[in-house]
Amino acid sequence: MQVVVATVMREPGRVLVAGDWHGNTGWACSVIRRLPELLPRESPRIVLHCGDFGIWPGAEGARYLREVDRALAEHDAVLWFVDGNHEDHPRLGRVPRVEGRGRVAERVWHLPRGHRWRWHGRTWLALGGAVSVDRALRREGLDWWPGEQITERQALRVAADGPADVMLTHDCPALVDHEFGTPPSFWAREDLEAGDVHRRRLQRVVDAVRPGHLIHGHLHRAYLRTVDMPHGPVRVAGLDCDGLPVGNWAVLDVPTMAWLKIPLGPKGPHEE
Repeated sequence: MQVVVATVMREPGRVLVAGDWHGNTGWACSVIRRLPELLPRESPRIVLHCGDFGIWPGAEGARYLREVDRALAEHDAVLWFVDGNHEDHPRLGRVPRVEGRGRVAERVWHLPRGHRWRWHGRTWLALGGAVSVDRALRREGLDWWPGEQITERQALRVAADGPADVMLTHDCPALVDHEFGTPPSFWAREDLEAGDVHRRRLQRVVDAVRPGHLIHGHLHRAYLRTVDMPHGPVRVAGLDCDGLPVGNWAVLDVPTMAWLKIPLGPKGPHEE
């Protein structure tokens, strides 16, 4: 398969990277309003979002997109997101595409699984998707949608498309160890097992693509860590979710891939 790498707008010096917003209008707009302070020299200002952005049906979902799009316009910004598990995936499959990206609103763009682009000599790869481990509590078409997982076919296609330097994902690959407490009794065992299978599938893509950097959401944990993988060390960053005083967003210097003095945890960027 021939890989088409998008060359979209001028290369940014710095971008804001954000974790799960879950359709939280007030939180999303409060982050966007900080962009002139955080990215004063950028035009347009770019927000890279790690999924569970909030593509939901109904009036509330429409209001969220409308308000986010308005806030982005007011602050000379655009937002690019990978899909999380909590998104209306059938809807994302129907949006028009421009240079491979899906246009959800005037300034909001979906990065489909396998989409690639280049910034400052590096190839970036978008690969959204994860498992809703709380699936047993959700209703299809209202707060859960089919298509949330990276399929085996998608994984094979992305791996076959060759190396990338930076991966922007929703899920976290299996070799990035995390300790979790006892899950709630109302989470189904098959969903927890599916989550483990999905992380291993993502890991196989990482092993094939061989990135030096990976940025993800989903786990609602903010951290920076260097992880030894079969192809070498990978600098992994995780973002937390909406509503927290720290950890949901950070500023990335794109040419150097350095995280700036914006906290990814209670005491600033840190290792686990």
